Amino acid sequence: MNRQIILAGYLFSLAAVTFWISWYLMPDPGTTDTLHILKIVKEQRASVLDSVTVQIISSLLYLTALFLLLQKGFDKRRINLAGVILLGIGAMGLCADAFFHLLAYYMTDASVTIQQDIVTVMNFMQTDALVFLVPLLLPFFFGSLALAINLSKQQIISKTPAWIIGISFIIGIANAIANKAGLIDTGIPMLVILGVFAIGQAVAGLELMSFSKRLKLAGS
Repeated sequence: MNRQIILAGYLFSLAAVTFWISWYLMPDPGTTDTLHILKIVKEQRASVLDSVTVQIISSLLYLTALFLLLQKGFDKRRINLAGVILLGIGAMGLCADAFFHLLAYYMTDASVTIQQDIVTVMNFMQTDALVFLVPLLLPFFFGSLALAINLSKQQIISKTPAWIIGISFIIGIANAIANKAGLIDTGIPMLVILGVFAIGQAVAGLELMSFSKRLKLAGS
């Protein structure tokens, strides 16, 4: 059981790190302007393809960690599955989002020449198609917070990961409101906000590994 907990913690931390790296490799993360996306993707196509690959790997790591977490042998009656289910759905959304980026990568290939049709397709993917993607992505963030809170209530990890993830939410919401209201010219970069969020997840993974060591000491 201890090995499963250690592996789950390690994979969860690794998933958080690769999640952030995938967005670091993606030029100007968070933008939805079609022409701007096509321009920056065309300029950094290799980086975008690397981002797609890392993001797919990240989603697989999240799911594997969740499966191990469910098999860890804790009292299932005390486990609130909401966080696990939401994060699992979010991991699928994360994988789906990678294919949105892959489409942008292909649309900027030199062999694709019908420019107006490209803009039309990309505009659809950044507007109407988000109706399908966003409901899958939002559970990724809320599920991470719910899982961290639940694990802390079971005294498996501390409250620190939940606080860090919560702070990333506050920063992101405040930043969006300030930008919308015109209170700031340049908001906090999306990469920084996602970095804070990923740190919260990574800390949760590290504390899972630490918890396994405490179990081992308690059993010896």
